[in-house]
Amino acid sequence: MEPSATVATTALAADLVRQGHDVIAMSAGEPDFETPDHIKEAGIRAIRDGHTKYTAPASGLIELKEAIAHKLERENDLHYNPTQVVITCGAKQVIFDAIVALIDPGDEVILPAPLYVSYADQVRLMGGEPVIVPTDPDGGFCLTPAQFQQALSPRSKLIIFNSPCNPTGGIYNRAQFQALADLIAKADIFTISDEIYENFIYGDEEHVSIATLNPAVSERCLTVNGFSKTYAMTGWRVGYGAGPQEWVTHIAKVQSQETTNTCTISQHAAIAALEGPQDAVAQMKETFERRRNTIADRLDGIDGIVCPRPRGAFYVFPDITGLLRKTVPDDVSFCRYLLEEVGVAAVPGTGFSAPGYIRFSYTLPDDRLADALDRVQNAVTSIQES
Repeated sequence: MEPSATVATTALAADLVRQGHDVIAMSAGEPDFETPDHIKEAGIRAIRDGHTKYTAPASGLIELKEAIAHKLERENDLHYNPTQVVITCGAKQVIFDAIVALIDPGDEVILPAPLYVSYADQVRLMGGEPVIVPTDPDGGFCLTPAQFQQALSPRSKLIIFNSPCNPTGGIYNRAQFQALADLIAKADIFTISDEIYENFIYGDEEHVSIATLNPAVSERCLTVNGFSKTYAMTGWRVGYGAGPQEWVTHIAKVQSQETTNTCTISQHAAIAALEGPQDAVAQMKETFERRRNTIADRLDGIDGIVCPRPRGAFYVFPDITGLLRKTVPDDVSFCRYLLEEVGVAAVPGTGFSAPGYIRFSYTLPDDRLADALDRVQNAVTSIQES
């Protein structure tokens, strides 16, 4: 098991800042916006009203489960009873607990790559075998039906999708997901659909939940989401999963032995997030789209870097193989060079099972983004002249 590449890079950048270095952190998947005021006030009110005890059941407040069930029906065309929802300490926990509940030693889990840094190691922790399937940038980093069938084996138990994707910003459209859903239904395996970035999709793209496309998939699909990205609530630690009753019940059992409940105060704030005004979400999306255009166009204009515009999330994932040479032989070395020489923290693509790429998060103010891009340009110039 490896430590999370994003967490490790962000921690190193923070340590350099504490030492007095001017570091621009583009490594963490964390909106730079404040949690909206009405959500903060709901948390404060929960404290004042004495909502500071354990929740019963440990799987979450019934009021929050009901709000999530309404949200999923209203926005995603997914129909779950509140008992089919489990509240966890972020989306990462519900994915891990789902793997704990499902995967036995030797089970295979199909993981389209580039992939979120934690999926493979969570599978390994349970003795499972990650089957990492590299995808093509020309296809938007989306798994194809042919690749799925090639990865399938008698030991296949689960497939995990992340759309929009961290780190690529790739999105599966309805036709792509429909073709895969039909094959998954025939294969009779489980699905986790990580939809944490669903509110950050740009242009005319639409968000599609794969569980809506085939009843047989829906019966074995856990839809995962949370509050960290959409509502700038990363530190509040609230995520959730919704799916078949038996799987959710086992996930709740794991959680009861692991963390007990998610922070009660945060759950009250999450209710306010779902039921309150959504203006802040729209504002974040508009800002991120503008920044996406800026960073993708600027990086793509640097000789040796190929950076298409991502269609969702708030990351760019440029190909830097054109910059690699003896002095900087791989993406890990390139990220180290950026951090040590020009004070820009990015995450190597190797952590996402995609060597030769790096991930920049554009969750920082416009002036710092411009400064960071100038520094990257200077770093590339120095490498090319060396």
